[in-house]
Amino acid sequence: MQILRNEVRTGLMVLLTLGLAVTAVLYISSPGLFRPLKSFQVYFDDAAGIKPGAAVLLAGRKIGTVAEIQSPVPINERPEHKLSYEAMVRVQVAQDAQIYKETTVTMRTFGLLTELVIDFTNGDPDSGLAETNAKFVARRSPDLAEVGPVIIQKLEPALKQSEATLAELQKTSHNLTMLTAQDSVLTGTLKSFGAVGENLKTITAKGGGLDSAVVSFNSVLYDLKEITGPLEKDNNLEKTLVNFQAASSQLKVILDSVEKTMATALPRLNLIITDLSQLSGKLKEQPWRIIWPSTIKYPEGRQAAEHSPPTSEKRRVRN
Repeated sequence: MQILRNEVRTGLMVLLTLGLAVTAVLYISSPGLFRPLKSFQVYFDDAAGIKPGAAVLLAGRKIGTVAEIQSPVPINERPEHKLSYEAMVRVQVAQDAQIYKETTVTMRTFGLLTELVIDFTNGDPDSGLAETNAKFVARRSPDLAEVGPVIIQKLEPALKQSEATLAELQKTSHNLTMLTAQDSVLTGTLKSFGAVGENLKTITAKGGGLDSAVVSFNSVLYDLKEITGPLEKDNNLEKTLVNFQAASSQLKVILDSVEKTMATALPRLNLIITDLSQLSGKLKEQPWRIIWPSTIKYPEGRQAAEHSPPTSEKRRVRN
């Protein structure tokens, strides 16, 4: 009797364990049997190999699974302004999942196995919760096959620029090689600079030209000091300057006197030169006046008194 009871208990334990296991499997695989679900239609340009049963996430948290995949979708059933989106994925999520009308839906890879999932993110609470069977236009993260050409297209200008830069570097290297050659201008300039350095070293060496010039300059300074020394003694330099100032004042007075004398004498000198000019002209016309002054002839129609020479001139002629 005791053995029968034990067997019955063991059988009940096995049945209970199997029931719990089946219940857990059904809860995971078919959540609609135990909790209410709601469906949404998500449109993509390409299904990208997603499979039914794939996880549906809400900001990274699993809230449902992919129930159905339809591709291609008839054109009249596609979203407006997105007629190229020919894949429709119907998802089932928990009834209490807060999916808003305005939200971002993305198909991306998740986990180490890079499984494709559909993720609802960046929902706007002000838009309100989405109703059952609402439609969403989603975007798909590009895979490696699609990213490669895009990367190459983006890198192509940089590669061309790098090629041009390498060409410029090659030209620069060639120019540097030519510039540093044995018979180049730079080599000759460095040799000349070395010669100039040697000359400067020779000039600045002890006993060189610069040293001799410094010695000569010191000698001139010493001679100048010897000359100015007596002048500085007993204020001779100050006295000399005072005497020079007095002499310059006297010279100025003399020059002023000479200027006044010349101003007075110049009009008289001009008068004498004028009289001599008239006298020489008359002597050229009537040279016999020196011998016979009485034979002076005047032009007709003029009075002799008007053209008679001054008394001083008559006296000079007679003499």
